[in-house]
Amino acid sequence: MSTSIMLSMRSTYSCIKYIRCLYFSTQIEQPANKVTGKVVNVAIIGAPNSGKSTLINKIMERKICAASNKVHTTTKLARAMCYEKDTQIIFLDTPGVVSDKEQKKYKLPVAMLGACEKSLRCANVVGVVHDVSNKWSRDSIHQDVISMLNSIGKIPSFLILNKVDQLKSKKQLLATIRNLTNGVIAGRTMPNPDRTQSTKSKLQKGYSHFSDVFLVSALTGDGVGAIKEYLVSNAKVMNLQYSPDYWTDQTPEALIEETVRAKFLDFLPQEIPYNLKTCLEYYDELEDEEKVVCSVVVECPSDRIARLISGAGGGRLQQIKSYTRNDLMDLFKKTVVIDLQLKVKNKSIDDIQNK
Repeated sequence: MSTSIMLSMRSTYSCIKYIRCLYFSTQIEQPANKVTGKVVNVAIIGAPNSGKSTLINKIMERKICAASNKVHTTTKLARAMCYEKDTQIIFLDTPGVVSDKEQKKYKLPVAMLGACEKSLRCANVVGVVHDVSNKWSRDSIHQDVISMLNSIGKIPSFLILNKVDQLKSKKQLLATIRNLTNGVIAGRTMPNPDRTQSTKSKLQKGYSHFSDVFLVSALTGDGVGAIKEYLVSNAKVMNLQYSPDYWTDQTPEALIEETVRAKFLDFLPQEIPYNLKTCLEYYDELEDEEKVVCSVVVECPSDRIARLISGAGGGRLQQIKSYTRNDLMDLFKKTVVIDLQLKVKNKSIDDIQNK
């Protein structure tokens, strides 16, 4: 679909979007009739860029949660629902723990500061994702995460060691598990051949009350099946919280904006992508054609940034557009037509196109 056609649709979509805001709730539809089944709410928490969203996407077999190679891709609490053995598993994807300083540096939403705590209040079980490929933080859990775990009382928690495929030494892996669990798993003490290590130092690194430990690669999917089985075993009989037809509590519009934002984080260096604003200007789902059509404008702070993003002959922008379309097709399981344009702050799109 040509850019000119997409532009002509924007004014119509603005009216539709306004009507939706007036008459439709953004909350996911609850089951009209109460259906009894097994349900488990699982909060996934951890340090930034540990692989929380990637893990959920792999379990869901659908790219619902925005993920990139930079920190703070996830900026708000989002739910993803799947079904396994007649059990509704509700994942609560949370932003990585963030300080006031980081929130200001990356211009992140203030709501991020309390998103993890909010997810814990909704959870029946808590999963802590930890990146073992990072040699600087491999052997200690983030202190903010430990504080959260200490605050949840009797809610079961489990440890997920991610990116284990990048850790070649089995001895190092066992030492890492011992450090992160303080040598205790499900109330049982792990054997420790190295008696010279200080017990006091271990207590400062890990958490002693994990009910289980899983070794996974969220990128390849190795080990994620065992997590599903664990969650099913922790489910309780109750009324289903969401309609069986839904797989997220996010609107299609929000999912598209977050997917675009994640791709800019992947492709752009340093802190540049954190200064961009993403806005969906047109969206339509053509049921008969199994197709999603959308148009997204990305606002840049200056002409220089817009030229950097576009690249020579617009090549970089086209590459971002191609990867975004692939992720959206994986998300919606439909053909996706997307128009992606840059806009400089306080200038119209026409001003840029006519340069």
